[in-house]
Amino acid sequence: MTLSQEQLEKLCLHSAFGLHLVAKWMAGRDDVDPEIRERLSVHITAIEGVLMKTGHDWIETEINATETALQA
Repeated sequence: MTLSQEQLEKLCLHSAFGLHLVAKWMAGRDDVDPEIRERLSVHITAIEGVLMKTGHDWIETEINATETALQA
């Protein structure tokens, strides 16, 4: 199956937002391994950079809050 550029971008965005939701949920839990929290934080930071560069800056505040919670 071949995806058009638009379909590929939508898939990437939905995947990034899905990972963000999982990271946000995990950030609020006390039973998550600190190594997992750190690794998620790194991935969320990378995703944030791509989203900002592609004009999706509307989610920046929420992603920053998730990063902060993961590092707590």
